[in-house]
Amino acid sequence: MRLLLFLTVCQYAINSVHTYSISNPNVVLLMADDLGIGDLGCYGNRTLRTPYIDRLAKEGVTLTQHIAASPLCTPSRAAFLTGRYPIRSGMAAFSRVGVFLFSASSGGLPSEEITFSKLLKQRGYATALIALYASDMFRGKSKHGLYGDAVEEMDWSVGQILNVLEKYNLRNKTLIYFSSDQGAHIEEISSSGEVHGGYNGIYKGGKSTNWEGGIRVPGLLRWPGMIPAGTYMDEPTSNMDIFPTIVKLAGAQLPNDRIIDGHDLMPLLQGKVTRSKHEFLFHYCNAYLNAVRWHPGNSESVWKAFFFTPNFNPEDSNGCYDSHVCFCHGGFITRHDPPLLFDLSRDPEEKVPLTPKTERRFYEILRVIQLAVANHTRSLQAVPDQLSWDNLLWKPWLQPCCSSLFQSCYCDFESEHSLLEVHSG
Repeated sequence: MRLLLFLTVCQYAINSVHTYSISNPNVVLLMADDLGIGDLGCYGNRTLRTPYIDRLAKEGVTLTQHIAASPLCTPSRAAFLTGRYPIRSGMAAFSRVGVFLFSASSGGLPSEEITFSKLLKQRGYATALIALYASDMFRGKSKHGLYGDAVEEMDWSVGQILNVLEKYNLRNKTLIYFSSDQGAHIEEISSSGEVHGGYNGIYKGGKSTNWEGGIRVPGLLRWPGMIPAGTYMDEPTSNMDIFPTIVKLAGAQLPNDRIIDGHDLMPLLQGKVTRSKHEFLFHYCNAYLNAVRWHPGNSESVWKAFFFTPNFNPEDSNGCYDSHVCFCHGGFITRHDPPLLFDLSRDPEEKVPLTPKTERRFYEILRVIQLAVANHTRSLQAVPDQLSWDNLLWKPWLQPCCSSLFQSCYCDFESEHSLLEVHSG
């Protein structure tokens, strides 16, 4: 079971804990690992109990077309932290392995990359990161085995955070964001046959694929008094949007020496605009451009073109069960010429590819998408491959000091004044 809770807490602390303004809110970012969009009550689940996460939805905005920048953990989180497609920072692999397997690897975000945490610290925020696990208290309590137990414990943990915000009168001074780094890992099955992966609702595929089940993730935002409650938004948004959103709210400057692919969500969340700035979203499978999403400004359609798709195994299944994840190149994929084309506004399950006979604008749509790909490709610069085999290999001298197995290692401890300790009961 690998459902984790990724939590970044940012607290504005330039003067005192009582100094707040609309432009400098507290920010709580909650990111689950491999959580399916269909695992939560607010997205339609009726057998898992997620009352606290559902409460975020009731008291805030539910994004129904929120997209992870990658269907794999490492590149998705890199995009989340930087507001940039992972290909721009070298956090997208050309080899079969697209994630870091060890903490003692030499690859990672290049030092020149800027995360939102770094910018918020410059504005006086304190930050913290808090990797949670299923405890004995929740084991065997859900209807969905160990995975369900972990989901319900995660929901309880969210409730603990909400209770603390209420206790210290911080509810109206705090922006909360909840999401997942990609869709549920549907091939995650134990040796005894118990399903340890989640549920992606009506959507096809899951983790490691750019079918909607792999990239359409929960997106919940709550900020009482600033964001309307009980609102649903079906515009395409991305986890890369969190970077510019909170950087602007903190009063910091967005970097002007690089492309930021995310867009500030606040105008959309507050109803000041009705259309997402993401006319195009580019879906990468590792370092390979896999698909493109186009939401024309004059249409309700959301076109999605696939240049290749993974070969599911068994062939009539919904995933790559023989290899545990789907891969992105060679004999693991089928290339399409012309690309497979779907209109997600009519076919969100991606069941029936369009053809020139069923869509009169078929070739025109593909022409626009290909032009967008060409423009996007020109914006990319060559960067070191952070997920090369050399960078992926385990290096004992880089093993974190928290390991009890290794006594000789290096740690770069930050100043105690720059850390915010968060304890939950």
